[in-house]
Amino acid sequence: MTPTTDQSRHHLVHQGAVTAAAMAALGIGLTGCSAGTHPGPSTPASTATSAVTAAPVTSIAAPTGTSPTPTPGEERDIVLADRHFRARCDGSGPPVIAVADYGRSMDDTGPVLSNLAPHAQVCLYDRLGVGRSDAAPHLQTFASLADDLDAVISRLGLTRPVVVLGDELGAPIALTWASRHEKDARAVVLIMPAPPGFMGPRGSLARLLPPRDPGDLDLTNIWREQDRFNDPALNRESLDPRSWDGYLQLPRTSTPLYDLVGATPMSWPASVDAKKVSQAWQQGQARVLRMSNSSELVTVARENDWPAAISKALQRAFQS
Repeated sequence: MTPTTDQSRHHLVHQGAVTAAAMAALGIGLTGCSAGTHPGPSTPASTATSAVTAAPVTSIAAPTGTSPTPTPGEERDIVLADRHFRARCDGSGPPVIAVADYGRSMDDTGPVLSNLAPHAQVCLYDRLGVGRSDAAPHLQTFASLADDLDAVISRLGLTRPVVVLGDELGAPIALTWASRHEKDARAVVLIMPAPPGFMGPRGSLARLLPPRDPGDLDLTNIWREQDRFNDPALNRESLDPRSWDGYLQLPRTSTPLYDLVGATPMSWPASVDAKKVSQAWQQGQARVLRMSNSSELVTVARENDWPAAISKALQRAFQS
């Protein structure tokens, strides 16, 4: 795995899973780390939810009948507390709003999501510090980001309840919003979600990493990205690392939840105990599932399976 920047975290993902789904749909292979995969391929143990493996596919699964061509929408400027957010909705039908992975803009995820949900109104927005929205304030939390999400939903005029899709580090924002607006959430679909208790200064990942070693370049890069991401002054979205503590304390809801995870483990330097990191990530996914009274784990067997798995989960979410 090659060293990455703040936007593409070495210790978590090579790129967002939604973006990976777009590449899989186009038949584009990925090299190095598996796209959109975390260290944790297996079903978490001791949960009351079902585990489903997506069947191998070579193309995006479309709903029954003729799929309409998504209607591209105009980009809108939304002003919240004197800060400008850029947003867009494509197509028509039941609304779904996507909460992108860390540092990902709506340009990265818009085209594939419109194709994966051709019968829906797919809405995207750039958070502060990302894309064409304003710069991030001095400090942001999952709670403040969830408040922004709620305001964007209102300003876009979406009919509630809505389906919320959280991609990787968008998951804590989506889940925080759902915990505060349970009646407004039709369902939550998560793609490779960063689980509670895994990241942050006191997360299991930081505890499981070996001590810093200047002679180990890969390990040094991992620690460098950890330090950058845990410092609001350095990470582009000014995320307060204390947000991870609040994420651990979110209450259980009755909102249907679909947790999509990849089956391919991530590569780690030889100095990292990959088995322990993988187990910690799996335990974190079990915590994700316990955040809803109606949750389901979907294990995506291969990279090419992502489009069909996301499309199927969204279809089921709209029926919730």
